Amino acid sequence: MRTLHSRLGAGAVLALGAVAVLVLAAGTAAATAAAVTATTPPRISTAGFPAGGDDPGIFTDTCARASTAPNDPIMMPGMTGMSMQHDFFGNRAVTASSTAASRRGGSTTCTTSADASAYWTPVVYQHGVPLTPSRTLLYWRAPAGTASTTAPMPSGISLIAGNEAATAPQSTSVVDWTCTVTRTDPHPHRGELPHDCPNGSQLRLVIAFPDCWDGHTLDGHDRDGAVYATADGCPSSHPVHIPQLVLHVTYPTASGAGITLSTGPHTQGPPVTGHADFVDGWNQQRMDADTAACIAAQVRCGPVRGAEAVPLGGRERP
Repeated sequence: MRTLHSRLGAGAVLALGAVAVLVLAAGTAAATAAAVTATTPPRISTAGFPAGGDDPGIFTDTCARASTAPNDPIMMPGMTGMSMQHDFFGNRAVTASSTAASRRGGSTTCTTSADASAYWTPVVYQHGVPLTPSRTLLYWRAPAGTASTTAPMPSGISLIAGNEAATAPQSTSVVDWTCTVTRTDPHPHRGELPHDCPNGSQLRLVIAFPDCWDGHTLDGHDRDGAVYATADGCPSSHPVHIPQLVLHVTYPTASGAGITLSTGPHTQGPPVTGHADFVDGWNQQRMDADTAACIAAQVRCGPVRGAEAVPLGGRERP
């Protein structure tokens, strides 16, 4: 069984600088960081997309389920078959020994081939029967207050969200259960536990990842490298704002009854243990470009598509 651990209109297009800069103050000095890519990313036209305003600048990605297996490359690397059962999304070739370097450029189930990352969640069961996720929507976002200082997701990072050892419901700012949007219910209820959905809607699990990085830790195993921003922003210990990754996993049921989550290769437990994992496999230049055009410029880009990860309806500028 997997070891239990706590887990917690048009926008202006920004051009990132040409030289990488990362400054972290030591000791009791104020810690600051600025992450700039080594090469200027392609400029993407976002003409016609709405400005973020008070809403987050955002782009999205959709990834189908790629596999289901009792593996966990972050928490149990190399220990094939010994983790809880997980549904994997994105990269098609994830094993217990997968790393970020081995994922990049691989085959993916995502709507942009620039994203060969691996994402995974515990298997959700209803009355003991595993539910096959019908859709997984990924949001990359940052609130208006931190948009201009948000750095692209660091190349090679792995992150964990949620707590697989939880014995009580988690904060809905990290894990919540809701329903898919319908015309008659455009703002569905969000709760700590699974609940019934109206006709025409499906049950959805939403998991938000940490969005403040310490500037140097890439391995998510100990969960020390990234924390959640507060109303005051990122703490001095984790001063680098990164895009917040949010998973919306939809399941083919309208009922919240009898929902359990995997806890081991052959065991299940209560639905309070929601969590998710991410191993970066993005083409870094494309991540940089979308972060600049959509998040830093506070534009609500919506879906990105194709090998260039260009927002739907937009186009790359020469």
